[in-house]
Amino acid sequence: MSGKRLRGALIGCGNIAEFHLRGWARIPEVEIVALADPDRDRALQRRDAFAPAAAVYGSLEAALAAGQLDFVDILTLPRDHREHCLRAKAAGLHVICQKPLCDNLGDARGLVRDFSGYRRLFSVHENHVFRPWFRHVLAEHRRQAFGALRWVRLEQNDPALPPQEFCRKSELGVLLIYGVHLIDMVRALLGAPERVSARLHRVSAGIRGESLAHVAFEYADATAIVDIAWKDGGFGQAGALVLGDRGEACYEGTMIRGGAARLRIARDHATVLDQARSSLDDYVEAFYLFERAFTDAMTGIGAAPQPAAENLSTLEMAFAAYASAERGGPVVFGDFLSAPQK
Repeated sequence: MSGKRLRGALIGCGNIAEFHLRGWARIPEVEIVALADPDRDRALQRRDAFAPAAAVYGSLEAALAAGQLDFVDILTLPRDHREHCLRAKAAGLHVICQKPLCDNLGDARGLVRDFSGYRRLFSVHENHVFRPWFRHVLAEHRRQAFGALRWVRLEQNDPALPPQEFCRKSELGVLLIYGVHLIDMVRALLGAPERVSARLHRVSAGIRGESLAHVAFEYADATAIVDIAWKDGGFGQAGALVLGDRGEACYEGTMIRGGAARLRIARDHATVLDQARSSLDDYVEAFYLFERAFTDAMTGIGAAPQPAAENLSTLEMAFAAYASAERGGPVVFGDFLSAPQK
């Protein structure tokens, strides 16, 4: 590659940072020049493993003060996203923020308003729709290979609690922290729903928030179901079914990472694909594909992936589910959008 490389900073060096850094390392137009985390040892470990030329800082502010950045990749806790995104905006940088954009809908809407008219990119890192198996399914759907969709079911029930302390101690649990991934896949396939119904349960003593969620998104001619859980033991169940009136796609395997998987597609009563996959490979590749698309957008090629103003719709669907669970009945999505938020 000729010309100047885009200089980026990774803010937050926790468990997920490895996969962000692996993706950036594959993009020749980008150089990660700074890592920031209050835990210096953790930041040094990430630097030594994935970005040996990067400088290490104790905070976003310190990394910004050093200057000469083109973008930031923010991986901090959801409660800090608003402040960190606004600081990056004040520095005039392209901004990627890890999902969920904020841990309450009012802050997320306010943040999107704050970036209105911003001349740089502002995206949410939401990469489940970039899983290669799902991209294949989505492409088939968009060329109407399944006919009209009637049923979507996405499931991820983990037989272990999440290792991250903030996941276990968050007031809002599995639906916000993990479920938004699957809700975003629903939105990619079907768009915004007409009604939302949800049941939430606290079944794992090690989780402060809800540890099990069942959500139904209702459309004029289709239904989408999202089932998710963090279970303290037992069995894991995961997979996806996308069913139309001409064909279907069935994914058997974890939505996270680890283990073998299988993708099958049928059309007009005939199997057209039966493919062995690696859920780990698909997981790793999704980070790269998102970052590749963001890099292209920074250089003027194509649109930014998951712009925050668009990704906000996913968060609104998640909080409509919380409203349904609190009410104990269905929520009309349009009414939810127009209602004042607490």
